[in-house]
Amino acid sequence: MRVEEVVEALRPILIEARLNGNFGENIVDVVNNSSRVKPGCLFVCHKGKRFDSHEIAQEIYNKGARVLVSDRPLNANIPHVIVSDTRLAEAILADVFYTRPYGKLLVVGVTGTNGKTTSVHLFHHVLQSFSSAGSLLGTVYYEILGEPRFHHDNTTPNALEILRAMRKTVDLGGSHFVMEVSSHALALKRVETVRFDIAALTNITRDHLDFHQTFEEYTQTKLHIFDLLKENGIALISDEYAHLLNRKVRKIVYGIARHSQYRIENIEISRHGTKFEVDCPAGRYRLWFRTPGYHNAYNATLVFAGLVELGYDPNDVAGSIATFPGVDGRFQFIPEASLLGIDVVVDFAHSPDALEKTLITAKHLTTGRIITVFGAGGQADRGKRPMMAQVVCRYSDVSIITTDDPRGEDPLEILAEVERGVPPGAAYLVIPDRREAIETAITLANRGDMVIVAGRGHEEYQIFSDERRIPFKDADVIKQIIFQEYQREKRHV
Repeated sequence: MRVEEVVEALRPILIEARLNGNFGENIVDVVNNSSRVKPGCLFVCHKGKRFDSHEIAQEIYNKGARVLVSDRPLNANIPHVIVSDTRLAEAILADVFYTRPYGKLLVVGVTGTNGKTTSVHLFHHVLQSFSSAGSLLGTVYYEILGEPRFHHDNTTPNALEILRAMRKTVDLGGSHFVMEVSSHALALKRVETVRFDIAALTNITRDHLDFHQTFEEYTQTKLHIFDLLKENGIALISDEYAHLLNRKVRKIVYGIARHSQYRIENIEISRHGTKFEVDCPAGRYRLWFRTPGYHNAYNATLVFAGLVELGYDPNDVAGSIATFPGVDGRFQFIPEASLLGIDVVVDFAHSPDALEKTLITAKHLTTGRIITVFGAGGQADRGKRPMMAQVVCRYSDVSIITTDDPRGEDPLEILAEVERGVPPGAAYLVIPDRREAIETAITLANRGDMVIVAGRGHEEYQIFSDERRIPFKDADVIKQIIFQEYQREKRHV
């Protein structure tokens, strides 16, 4: 890509090009991180929450960057292009530099407050079972064709990473690309130039209002995914939110409502999974999903509907869904808990709606008490903290408030904000140390009770600040405590 192509691509948002005549030079890479700068590259500057790369523009140029893209004038000796929005500029340049690889892939994007991870992993699983090689971007891990799985701090990476991963998938012979699309990604233009064959919305409930300010803004941001469909792309949306989608797109509604094209009926929930039927234009089909939960009937139907609408055989899709093992940290039973005669479940639920769904499922699966360990993450929507306590106390016999990921906030202040939502008369404890809180819950549990450890799911580190992360995976800690408690009980027999 030459500099003149950069200018032409950015023309819709171009304010001024200060290039000192270097229009014909070749750009060897496009980057937005100073550690990736190499001679001949183009660098896109961003002003972030904690750091503004405009401030190190001279250093970046000295390291060999040919041209910088900025939202303000830089030092006169630095060739740079000034644009109105550097995040949109990055998306445009990624699109051009990696030559629109999504055009050669089946691209699936799922947004929503809850259910994104399960739906995306299920799409990937079913497509792979049909001998389709491809890539996955999600909260639990990224799986780029030809690379080992790895975790990324962002549910959805930046535009350069997305398009680079798509290009690699194409170059290595991949045929599909499935990804979670966060509201942050939509707002920050990370997927603005991507085009989807399937765009899906699971639900919209309260979360991330620290970033979006209002629920209406959050909602409209989520709906923007439907503006990014390919021609004849499929817009999947659940019946509860179908009225919000007024774009002229191929709209497919799934859910329990009569107007749903893929209507869910006869849901049965057990500890072994979720059985249900789907009545759709192709006929009536029985589905089984190995993770329990009413909401998982919705997640599985979303995937079923999308793939059937693409032309896959409904029986083949249903058969593959039944083999899906589930996602790490999503209503995950800890088998070792049977040593104590109790159930222990790890779940990622960290919003009021997600907690409610998890605890309603728990109510279906136990006749004993429900003891829930939960907390709220730092640097996130503070308004939801007391709401989480209200929900947990409503459905739990004992609630234990503990530390989640403070991320630089005072853990005790977070606990106090959560505690404000505890209703009068509720049985609850506040135990700041997460291991102690989990141990207390397991110790309190009698035979037949169920302990829910919520909020962190698959996560392997507890993040106290940028400088302090400690290894802490809920499932591993729970197993250690169970074995300790089991050995203690044996000694007292």
